[in-house]
Amino acid sequence: MNGAAFAAVFVQEGKRAAPGSDTLLLPDWRIDDWRKLLAGTSVKQFRTSDVVIQRDVQERVLYFVAAGTLEVGVTTFDGVSVSPLARIGPVSVIGEQSFFDGHPRSANVWAVTNGTLLRWEFQAFEQFGAQEPHLARDVIFAVARVLSTRLRMTTIRVRR
Repeated sequence: MNGAAFAAVFVQEGKRAAPGSDTLLLPDWRIDDWRKLLAGTSVKQFRTSDVVIQRDVQERVLYFVAAGTLEVGVTTFDGVSVSPLARIGPVSVIGEQSFFDGHPRSANVWAVTNGTLLRWEFQAFEQFGAQEPHLARDVIFAVARVLSTRLRMTTIRVRR
């Protein structure tokens, strides 16, 4: 099963997203554009408290959040406690840094609620880019905007 069945979720939720949020914004996309993109994904269900991304794991995959809420965090120096950094909701992405740079994961991501991720392998991105270059460009800029928004929020927290 691929993620194309979730296209309507991304269209509807994307319309409701606040401009400053870390939602994946592609306002000019039609449902068929979303279906083309999400056809290259696989569906991964998660349950509350599941770790969906583990720090230091080598994986060049981007996840689209179709449903549910996730938290991003790091283990603190004592190795026992976890410090949450951000909450991620539907119609956003996780794993964007490793997807772009190919380095191991930099943080843990765990489920706050039950939900669904759509897993997009780097090879699927390359195929999508070859078949739909204008749509691939749109996706990359949308994910880069999410990454930029998260970096700005981190910068604000560090300055406090």
